[in-house]
Amino acid sequence: MCLFLKKIMFSFFLFFCLLSCSEKSTNSLIVSPLFTDHMVLQQKTKVPIWGKGEPGDSIFVSSSWYEKSSTTVGQDGNWKIFLKTPPYGGPYKLNISSTTEEINLEDVLVGEVWLASGQSNMEYPIKARILNQKKEIKNSNYQNIRMFSVPRNLNGQNIYSANWKISNPKNVKDFSAVAYFFARKIHKELDIPVGIINSSWGGTRVEAWTSIEKLADIAESEIEAKGIIKKGGLTKIFMAYDSINLKNQKINEVFLNAKGYKLPQTIEEWESLTLNDLEYSKSDFDDDSWDKIEVSKEKKDFLTFEDVFSKNLFAEDGVAWFRKKFFIDDPNQSYELLNFSGIGDYDYPYINNQLIGVTLACCLDRKYKIPKGLLKKGENILAIRVINTEQKGGFKGPLYLRSNTNRIDLNQGIWRFKHIAFYLGAVIQKHNFLTNDLLTNFSILKSNLKTFYSKDPNYYGVLYETMIKPLVPYSIKGFLWYQGESNVANYSEYQNLFTGMISDWRDKWNSDLPFYYVQIAPFSYNDKENGCNDCLSYLLREAQLKSSNFKKTGMVVTSDIGEQFDIHPANKQEVGERLAKLALINDYNRKDISGYGPIYSNQIKYKYYIDLYFKNIGSGLKQKDSLRDFEIAGSDKFFYPAQANIIENKVRVSSKKVKNPEYVRYGWKNYFEATLFNNEGFPTSSFRTP
Repeated sequence: MCLFLKKIMFSFFLFFCLLSCSEKSTNSLIVSPLFTDHMVLQQKTKVPIWGKGEPGDSIFVSSSWYEKSSTTVGQDGNWKIFLKTPPYGGPYKLNISSTTEEINLEDVLVGEVWLASGQSNMEYPIKARILNQKKEIKNSNYQNIRMFSVPRNLNGQNIYSANWKISNPKNVKDFSAVAYFFARKIHKELDIPVGIINSSWGGTRVEAWTSIEKLADIAESEIEAKGIIKKGGLTKIFMAYDSINLKNQKINEVFLNAKGYKLPQTIEEWESLTLNDLEYSKSDFDDDSWDKIEVSKEKKDFLTFEDVFSKNLFAEDGVAWFRKKFFIDDPNQSYELLNFSGIGDYDYPYINNQLIGVTLACCLDRKYKIPKGLLKKGENILAIRVINTEQKGGFKGPLYLRSNTNRIDLNQGIWRFKHIAFYLGAVIQKHNFLTNDLLTNFSILKSNLKTFYSKDPNYYGVLYETMIKPLVPYSIKGFLWYQGESNVANYSEYQNLFTGMISDWRDKWNSDLPFYYVQIAPFSYNDKENGCNDCLSYLLREAQLKSSNFKKTGMVVTSDIGEQFDIHPANKQEVGERLAKLALINDYNRKDISGYGPIYSNQIKYKYYIDLYFKNIGSGLKQKDSLRDFEIAGSDKFFYPAQANIIENKVRVSSKKVKNPEYVRYGWKNYFEATLFNNEGFPTSSFRTP
């Protein structure tokens, strides 16, 4: 019996040994997805390379620049190794191996690596509206410029679906425009490879990009952050959300007798989203039972969810289809479907049954090329699925077809409309109600439908956890940042939150890395459109200006290249190059380059005027046209428009309405156009005297 038991135990032992060996030989060696073909490594340093493996296994890393190193996988399954990099150059090869497996990486460059982050103006791709777009794409063949773009999602595994891309006309369309123009300037000036890790998300607040631990140490975010920690952290909170959402979804599905769809978490999931509604895209679909919207020429706001539902806010968020007939005389011309004001928030346009594009951002221009042969002479059908998750849904501006010789206005006339699903926070919930039913049963629907907890990208600390933490400790030269528009309503808290985030990131990388950022551009900030009743962006700009005194930071001023009615100015080239000039001056010892504009320094008061003095005046102050947007006040702080003149590199400000002036301010409004520069062409930030 004992011998029999020994044989059984030995058999089990052998089985588990074989199983273990089998698992080890199939993808037991894992390297961080940041390390792929075409990557760029920071030059002249010891770069960390890390991943997972079998506890106790040996890991070897060797390079074609003759550096090698080894380590052992820890008991937690993690390993990290350091490899010395040479001065810039390449392409090189990198071999990562265990005792049983190996990973070979090709076309590796060594150069300068920067992390670019922020909200939509940093995320904004070259394929969107930028100056000289076609020319920039055509001339984008730069073998030594690479970008790694972190996909937008909150599942914590987002970097696994990304890889390094070489700059060329095919890839560059999806590159961050600001980051690309920064990289191009650095590359051209220094003739070295440049890598950019782009981790940005439109419409996000600085609080989301900071770790919970750091937020708990900042007075402006302490209460919220400690509340999250008390609940067990973000992971535990989101797990609870998932449990509640699953329960609520079942309740809603019973009530609506229709399916609920989990909100997509990746760009790929959004693009392939199906709601069993594609019959609505068909040319021969009978939409006579749908609501009819007739748009007149006089109507300024058109084709929005609000047009249909009036003050019934419950249905303003959700999914709706818009359909319209239009007529073409010459289908052989090349046509585009255009909208230069955006669609709230995402759209899927079909023409004659065929999807012609997808845009997953509320504020980007729409420019869809219509494939040759798709249009027919005579009647054609346009069908657009619109998904709205916040604020106004639908079309924010004119929609039209354009060829070289023709323009067809699609705004006016009859449209058909059908609301098919509610957006309830984390779920798109389909329904079978007609519009009249939605209006009539508003109170019933609202009381019976369950809302969902959404994994909001603006949740405290969430973007740090999912978009920044996975990048630590990849060796970088420094940080680039373009954000602030989403914080205009809490401008008074921004300076501490922003500098806190900078400190947080530096702590995580264990280095006082340089941090260069963009002051938000002047913009009209229409309250009705933006849902902001206190959009005092000039106070946010002031907070950013004050933050420039923080150690090893530099701020790019964009007061000369804003656009009054577009929060995403098209001149991304200048923004990227101004960021690059700060880096060239401070980090690459280029003393022959200018990069700073005049910054208010101090004032001297006289009986009838005030003289303003500035630092960073370069070779002197200059004005564009006449100096505008200066205001002056006495002790009562009642400001009057002021006359301003440059006198011996100072600005003299006065008004006949103010004797014994005490205070001056410049550009103290949401939108203004800079008129004060230095001779090097850099504008002055808006400011007010103390």
